[in-house]
Amino acid sequence: MKVRVIMKKILIVLLCVGILVSSGVVNSFAITDTKLNGEVSRTTETLYEGVTCTHISLGADSKYNQQEFWVVEFDPRNPNFDLQVTGGGQYTRNLVTVKETTERFKEANKDKGIVPITAINGDLWMVAYAHARIEGKGTEYGGFKDAVVKHELTIPRGLDMYNGEIISSPHTSAETPFEGPFDAFGITPDGRTVLGTPSLQIKLKDLTRPSMEEVKITGLNRLPADKAIMIYSDKFGQDTAALDDAYEIVIDCDYDYVIKQDAVIKGKVTSIHKEGDENPVIKENRLVVTARGSKYIPKVEGINVGDEIEVSFVLKGSKKDDAIWQEVTNIVGGHIKLVVDGKAINNGDTSNYPAAIIGDTPEGNIMFLVVDGRQRGYSVGMKVGDMPAICKTLGYQNCFVLDGGGSATLVNKDAEGNYEVVNRPCDKFEDGTFGRARTVVNSIILSYIDESLIPTPEPDPTEVPTDTPAPEPTQEATPAPGPGCGSTLTGGSVLICAALALVALKKKKR
Repeated sequence: MKVRVIMKKILIVLLCVGILVSSGVVNSFAITDTKLNGEVSRTTETLYEGVTCTHISLGADSKYNQQEFWVVEFDPRNPNFDLQVTGGGQYTRNLVTVKETTERFKEANKDKGIVPITAINGDLWMVAYAHARIEGKGTEYGGFKDAVVKHELTIPRGLDMYNGEIISSPHTSAETPFEGPFDAFGITPDGRTVLGTPSLQIKLKDLTRPSMEEVKITGLNRLPADKAIMIYSDKFGQDTAALDDAYEIVIDCDYDYVIKQDAVIKGKVTSIHKEGDENPVIKENRLVVTARGSKYIPKVEGINVGDEIEVSFVLKGSKKDDAIWQEVTNIVGGHIKLVVDGKAINNGDTSNYPAAIIGDTPEGNIMFLVVDGRQRGYSVGMKVGDMPAICKTLGYQNCFVLDGGGSATLVNKDAEGNYEVVNRPCDKFEDGTFGRARTVVNSIILSYIDESLIPTPEPDPTEVPTDTPAPEPTQEATPAPGPGCGSTLTGGSVLICAALALVALKKKKR
């Protein structure tokens, strides 16, 4: 009798699990129900199965002040999801709105069945008034007034990787002003995440002159700063914009190279541009090495036209996280760590900031957060010093700030399949109203895979069909598994199995 009661309870549990799984209710979402101080409303909508967007409003009497922000949560390990960091144009320095980048991304990937669900802005970039000080403009920032470039370069500030291809190394100390090492958030193909401060080690060898000392390159696709040796890929743009005191070496490859983890790229020197010469043109399958400074130019002056060159790229993390950085295929740069290993990092910054934040939860989910700001009476923006406590309460295990200010943007797909800016950016339209989306250097896009959109390959008319011999008959045919307990248990099959078992149990009891 006790056995029957126990079996009945087990079957009831199976029925409940089957119902929940088949209806999609079971999930591992971590955003907590704990109300924030001064919270006046919270609404959650499902953007796609397994993707939620929660809108939270804090009142003016909140200790965090009046805020409007959105949190998107999803499990990156879902095999039906595709998460990529991507730029909006042909070159890494192109600035494009998140919405336009998402629309372009969808069009470019339609034959792969990739359909964007949601997207936020990514990394910061080197701005002309501070970092990429243009020759002849007389710009001064933070005590620096020396020119750096001939024209503006809006390149990412952090280490960025787009779908396996490394686009830029992090901001270097040779570039001024330098606010310290930049952090990065990485995602592996199977959905694991890491937040840290990786570096990109780049070395150049002259294979024609083996006695020549190996050259350590300062950075990839960085500003052509003084006292540095930079290297530029064909994803950078059409020229380096280096000043006339630069010494530049053109390396052409006879294949379509991709700069990725542990890449070794070989090519031949086709030209050398010395002081006063025009900057070389950057084009497909070409690398350009740019050296500036009396201690740096001599390191590459021994290289001649016709020499065979080898350049290696190695992505390195700390001792703690180096292994996972070897596996990541998408990386976005950022700054200001807020929560690390579940611990809030208090920074004491009292400035109010509209911002985009990315991070993970203890359950392995990813959360995007976008907060509006600089709009009194609507949303003032979070104090940077308050962000760690808010993010910790929301359920972040690790997170940091991406670009913010007018760049903070969240774009979601609506019911009609269009992409719309959900938040209200602080830049203004011509009529003086808030909400104009700013162009940014890259975006982070979450998509789902719709296999019905993938074109079926056309049969090759030249292929000669082959006769397939009929299988030899067996003595006893093995029945194919039915939809019940002999096959893989989905939510529906768990439900069916449990129901059949209950019926059988009742009959036995009678």
